This record gives sequence, C-alpha cells and structure tokens, in this order.
Amino acid sequence: INHSLFWNNLAPSAKEGKGPGGALADGPLKAAIVAQWGSVDAFIQAFNAATAGIQGSGWGWLGLNPQDKRLEIVTTANQDPLLTHVPIIGVDIWEHAFYLQYLNVKVDYLAAIWNVINFQEAEKRYLEGTGGSKL
Repeated sequence: INHSLFWNNLAPSAKEGKGPGGALADGPLKAAIVAQWGSVDAFIQAFNAATAGIQGSGWGWLGLNPQDKRLEIVTTANQDPLLTHVPIIGVDIWEHAFYLQYLNVKVDYLAAIWNVINFQEAEKRYLEGTGGSKL
C-alpha cells in the first residue's frame, strides 16, 4: 500500500525542466500547508525533522486528520500503512530508498526528495479527503 502511494507521489523535477516534481502551485493544498505551518519551507523543515527522527525503517507522512480536516505530520514504523489519517504525501525512509545515491545520509535524501514530490497528486488526494474541489 505504501509504495503504491509513494510511486504516484513522485514526478520528474520541474527544476530540471522534466516534469511537475517539486512545484507546489497556489491552491487549496498550499493554502492549507501555509495555514498550518506558516510557510511551505517551515512545513518541509518540520516534516524532515520528524521523518529524520525515525529510528530504523519507516515512513514520513503528510496526512489529513479525518476528524478536523487539518494537515498533520505523522510517522509510521517499518512498513506500517497510515491508517489514522488520509495519506497526502508519503516518504519512504527505509535505507533502500537512500543508501546508494545519498551514501546513507538520510537528511540529504530528505532535502532532495522535495524536488520530485508530485504536488499535483498530493493536491488531488487532499481535495478528495476534504470533499472539496479545485475552483
């Protein structure tokens, strides 16, 4: 389940002119992130700090709390799926995700992953979770 979400959460980098990866356009998801964390950069810092703190293998998630419809950063151990929230973005923090390209430096992997996050897919999940629609 986690990897099915993960692969759809990735896209070629917009910075490299190859696709939409890393580009978070103005819209409901960006507005919700800014409302919750103050800025996209502050969100990324908080997400990376929480996810880097995972001991061993696991996942970092941006999830939508189904009760209050607020975004929250959640981590799960091992291959446990996110069951308490609607998954918006999931980042694989298993060693196999970063040990070759990032020489096992988790924080470098986390800094780079945002260049390939498919925010279009994330916004689609966010809208489905909130019952909203993009105007």
